Amino acid sequence: MISFGNIFILTKKELKSYFLSPLIYIVAALFTLIVGWLFFNYLIIAKQVEHSSITDTVIVPIFGNLNFLFLLIAPITTMGVFTEEYKNNTMDLLHISKVNDLDIVLSKLIASVFSNLFLLLLTLILPIILFFSGHSDWGIFISCYFGMILSIFCYCSVGVFTSSISKNQIVASFLTFFLLFGLMLFALAANATDNQMVAEFIRYLGITFHYQGFARGAIRNYDVVYYLTFPIFFIFLTYKRLDARNW
Repeated sequence: MISFGNIFILTKKELKSYFLSPLIYIVAALFTLIVGWLFFNYLIIAKQVEHSSITDTVIVPIFGNLNFLFLLIAPITTMGVFTEEYKNNTMDLLHISKVNDLDIVLSKLIASVFSNLFLLLLTLILPIILFFSGHSDWGIFISCYFGMILSIFCYCSVGVFTSSISKNQIVASFLTFFLLFGLMLFALAANATDNQMVAEFIRYLGITFHYQGFARGAIRNYDVVYYLTFPIFFIFLTYKRLDARNW
């Protein structure tokens, strides 16, 4: 049974370890530089393209790049979630305490998601700049940020799972990246078949396919369902992985 008290305490502990580490601030600095450079270049391009909207030339491409950046960042921020516990032999202490495995999984996932949302918050300067420039389409920003939050949940759920099956941070990071990148490439494979039903099924399995709707301001029911079931599936896998240690 889930204990919200235990989850809160464990999440607080995990967040403390995240923000006392220099890694998150190094990643934040690099992330800010890359996003700022991309944003500046898209603004320059928007001025050169006639009869184009800020939404199509700046907002959609910048959030498309943000989605890919978090696909790279999530493996870094989640690689030590369980590997550090294995390294320090503290997993056994958690297992003999009153904390159940699901509490452990959820607290680590929530903490990793919040660490990534901290980076996402740094991008709020972008809509503020566009607002003072005269852009007032806030609906597209709400849709894009909502999609990004859901994508981050998916990415981090994969990272938490791979960290639970490896005792090496580098291995866990690479496993997360290849799983996420593999899903993206798998969705692109839909173009290789002439069967429309098969193509749509393959596309549906890819995270980036579902994010495209959010990036264009369209929140579709089947995209939300996918974004909810995807992390639940990997939470279940992580839970079963931890449960197997009790045997």
